[in-house]
Amino acid sequence: MKKQVKIKKTKKIKIGLKKTLKNASLKEGSVLPLKEKALEEGKKAEKKDSPGLNLKPTKLIMPKIKTKVVGIGFGGSSMLLELKQRISGAGASFVALDTDEKIAKRIGRKVKTILFGQQTAQGLGTGMDCELARKAALEDKEKLRKIFQGQDLIIFIAALGGGVGSGASPIFAELVKEEKTLSLGFFTMPFEFEGEKKMKMAKKAALKLKESLSGVVIAENEKIFQLVDRKTPLKKALAFLDGVFAAWLSEIMDVILKPSLINIDFADLRTILKDRNNEMFLGQATSMAPNRVEEILKQLFSNPIFGGSPKKANRILFNISGGKDLKLKEVEVLSSEIANLNTRAKIIFGVSENQKLAGKIKVVLIAVSSAQQIEEQKIVEKRKNRKLFKGKAKKNGKGKAGENGIKNGNSNGNGKDDSEEKKRKSGLKAKEDKIEEEEQEWESEATWEVPAFLRKP
Repeated sequence: MKKQVKIKKTKKIKIGLKKTLKNASLKEGSVLPLKEKALEEGKKAEKKDSPGLNLKPTKLIMPKIKTKVVGIGFGGSSMLLELKQRISGAGASFVALDTDEKIAKRIGRKVKTILFGQQTAQGLGTGMDCELARKAALEDKEKLRKIFQGQDLIIFIAALGGGVGSGASPIFAELVKEEKTLSLGFFTMPFEFEGEKKMKMAKKAALKLKESLSGVVIAENEKIFQLVDRKTPLKKALAFLDGVFAAWLSEIMDVILKPSLINIDFADLRTILKDRNNEMFLGQATSMAPNRVEEILKQLFSNPIFGGSPKKANRILFNISGGKDLKLKEVEVLSSEIANLNTRAKIIFGVSENQKLAGKIKVVLIAVSSAQQIEEQKIVEKRKNRKLFKGKAKKNGKGKAGENGIKNGNSNGNGKDDSEEKKRKSGLKAKEDKIEEEEQEWESEATWEVPAFLRKP
């Protein structure tokens, strides 16, 4: 006996019914299961025919930035251990380079160690012999080059003043420059009590490193006494400095790799560190005080260790992070004050929300001054001073110049001699040069990459 199945005439059920009737028998009591099967098959068919409706949440794939942190010599390898504990989850790899075989015993298996210059240094340290360390690095130049290949970012860490730190580090920096890899250098200068000779070696090495690396931060050990008591044990004081390095680097890695409300990514870091020979000022501040914005600004610009004055910076990258209570007004005030460091600086900024920062605000800042820009500013200042000096000289000697010009037959008809006219033309030329320089600077902005939060996916 045939049973009538009452089904609403929807396309979805009809498609399912056709498929189900082929394999189903219309026996007594099979009506409801048949309807359920029809609905199920109809839904499957609808999804198959309309793939656009079958939306699944896509898994967010974070970009993997290949970063290698390289500790050089005794001081660099010591700092490397602290860094590894802080940023081990950021996808970075770590390697210590030295000529001394004792490095493996000192570090153990915590960090990969590579010895170089075994024929030159015979497995020993180089003392304060920079030339010996340089030859040791050149001995294994091609082997060392392979360590730096295929990386997006290389970070060098070393204590300058020793043989390996001052002698080998510039060779490694040149290799990275040849590979055209983005590179940062974190270097410490000796204490004053370590002697003038060691300080001269460190300064000479620092100049060479700046020429090859994308960005360099020079931390003066002497300034650590502004943060810790002079009675603090030396080992503890140096460990504190290592911790400051590690904390800052950990923060910047988080800013680059983690998504945020207004995003900063690796391309932004590459943009502010374009070319080589850049000096960096690093700032980091956190506050949960009632006047937390004022406290942040006070901390941010009074960093005694990292870099010089941020006011010289012509490129600035900073990130503001806070909890859900982070206010737009706070972001506006912080951003404006940072931008006022140099109103003509190129600025990249980000804003991120972090549940762990409830009631707090944290700011991470990188201010970059290119050596070329610093030299250009010096030239402009010299021109200004020269013009001011000439103006005063002209004012003080106006009467005599006119009188002497008539006597000597060098008058131009207006009581001004030829030399005064040349000074006037020189001043005009300086103005024209300055205007042309400013125009070139602003025209170069067109070559900058689009900020991360404006890029199309």
